[in-house]
Amino acid sequence: MLPRTLRRRDFNLLAGATALGVAAPVFAQTTKLRLSTIPIVDTAPLQVSIAKGFFAEQGLEIDTTPTAGGAAGLPALAAGQVQITFSNIISIVLGAKQGLGFQVIAMGAGTGDTTPDLAGLIAKKGAPFKTGKDFEGKRIAVNTRNNVIWLFAREWVRATGGDPDKVNYMEVPFPQMTDAVRGDRVEAAFVVEPFLSNAQNAENMQVVGWPYNVVMKKVPVGMYAATKTYIDQNPQIIERFVRGYMKGVDWTNANKSSDEWIQIVANYTKLPPEKVKGLTVPPYDKVVDAAGVDAVQGLMRKNGMLDSPVDTKGLLYRTATNPVS
Repeated sequence: MLPRTLRRRDFNLLAGATALGVAAPVFAQTTKLRLSTIPIVDTAPLQVSIAKGFFAEQGLEIDTTPTAGGAAGLPALAAGQVQITFSNIISIVLGAKQGLGFQVIAMGAGTGDTTPDLAGLIAKKGAPFKTGKDFEGKRIAVNTRNNVIWLFAREWVRATGGDPDKVNYMEVPFPQMTDAVRGDRVEAAFVVEPFLSNAQNAENMQVVGWPYNVVMKKVPVGMYAATKTYIDQNPQIIERFVRGYMKGVDWTNANKSSDEWIQIVANYTKLPPEKVKGLTVPPYDKVVDAAGVDAVQGLMRKNGMLDSPVDTKGLLYRTATNPVS
């Protein structure tokens, strides 16, 4: 974290540059942010902003640490080992409920309102699994328990006639899920892009369900969070991060499936470029839907994850609902 005098000088230089009509702001010192992320298509705008220099334009250097799931990055956020974490709304809510001071600073990724979606339930071709009832006594791979994938897998089982408590949910990292199904470690896997398209293109795999779409349209899934303490101490840095990130969102929405976008996604997911082509990617939103967050909290209470909801207004920092430009 920069000393207070340097942060004030950065702000004054930025204000002066704006008054003079200078196109690019000048920062006295580059600020390094440590960020926990996941190598999935949900984080494409973040990687675009790094690759295209949008964060550098804001005087930021982003140091990313990949994790298997958003829940895994939140302890590091709480401990101050990272300043920002890409996580799922459920894990963020649970952390806030525990008094860890998490606040959402930017929207990450959400589902669409139709299929195919950015996540699907895959199984071997010919497998007799079509409904939640079919999965009772069987195993479904989720990246981590008590997170958004786990919750919507449970709700899909319930919505399609099964008892979610009679299904075994096995923790498997997204890149390994298809192999887990092939090797009969699990009967199915709730997998996200870009690994979903890769599985769909395999000869022996099929999609047997669309949990997000069945349970709830336009789910606010992934978000970027920081601690209230860090936000209060560094509001300009948060604004600079969100400003750089929003340029990545705009560029991604305008250039999805371009050769440059395919190469950026291939670089951080470690997938061959030809397997990145044709990914199902809904438009990336620039604001968090508060009503959607409330609806997810309702599902959490239904599944025994919350005894009472977290105040959504307090959970969403102002840049999450009114991004800086």
